[in-house]
Amino acid sequence: MRKFLLAILLTGYLSNVFAQNQPVPETTKKEKQIDQFVGVQLNPLIRQVLNFNNSTASPIVSGYLLTYNINSRKTGWGLRLGAGVNYNTNWSNDGITETTTDNSHIQARIGIEKAFKLSDKWSAGAGADFLTIMNDNHTTTTVRQFDTVITDTKSKVNSYGGGAMAWLRYNITNRISLGTETSLYYTTGKQDNVTRVTQRQRTPGGGGTQITTTETRAKPTTSNTAVQLPVVFYLIIRI
Repeated sequence: MRKFLLAILLTGYLSNVFAQNQPVPETTKKEKQIDQFVGVQLNPLIRQVLNFNNSTASPIVSGYLLTYNINSRKTGWGLRLGAGVNYNTNWSNDGITETTTDNSHIQARIGIEKAFKLSDKWSAGAGADFLTIMNDNHTTTTVRQFDTVITDTKSKVNSYGGGAMAWLRYNITNRISLGTETSLYYTTGKQDNVTRVTQRQRTPGGGGTQITTTETRAKPTTSNTAVQLPVVFYLIIRI
């Protein structure tokens, strides 16, 4: 009887030891609950590649060079961001008139959206955005003749507003899409215009140079309603 009880105890002890030494199965990896997308505007590249003629028509661009979206896989609701910076400078001189122009444009937006899966290849979304726009233009014109006239013009516009938007995407692969969007935005803001004219006049008879400067300033209120047609394309990557 004692041998029988001893055998039972020994069997239970060994079973407990082996059970502790068995590897614990790895936890199943959780499925992602959100999707993140980064987009870059393709229109400047398309214009360079497909520019078969020397058309002088204004290029089609959007103020948002880069976009970012984050959406819930379950509900489709998400957050959208967009930003763009454009800066250019021009200079010309024909021997009499010299003109220098500096223009900068900064545009940003933030909004909410609802994404819809139409099929395995197509998806769409709609939502609303809040946006801010900053424009800074500076032009200096110098006319050199018997008298010299320098006209310096500065214009700054800070606007804000918002509106509705919608987008459509075609899924080339599981991670790469081609998309376009349309929007209706209303913006309002303050404009600060300053024009300074400096005139250098030679006094007859060699009496030297007389310099006069006049300055005008205006601060009008601006407003704009803009419709962006779905003609801007984005290359979108799911990360």
